[in-house]
Amino acid sequence: MSFTVTYLIGRVPTISELQALAKEHGVQITGDEQAGIFSHPKASGKYTFAKDGEIHGEFTGQHVAGSIIGIFVFMSGKAEVTISKSPFLIPDAILRSSILEGLKVFCAKFPPLA
Repeated sequence: MSFTVTYLIGRVPTISELQALAKEHGVQITGDEQAGIFSHPKASGKYTFAKDGEIHGEFTGQHVAGSIIGIFVFMSGKAEVTISKSPFLIPDAILRSSILEGLKVFCAKFPPLA
């Protein structure tokens, strides 16, 4: 079953902000402000910056309990993560809660510009 988690974000992050945050968490980003890929031992994916400033991406991840596949969108005012395949051993409610907590932390780093 697929599901989407949405949270408010003040503004869309820049590529340099994403690169700095990725570095803090051991994520490699190869690309620029148009498109690229990212990788971590537990997840990988690709992203594109749309002409309107939105960031769209796809990701896959491996966990002891199984694999996860999804997409994300960061747009003015909102961040969304949609899971299309989740580990069968992790209930969707727990996964949804974990993603929401992660989005809260992530979105707090990008308040509206003054």
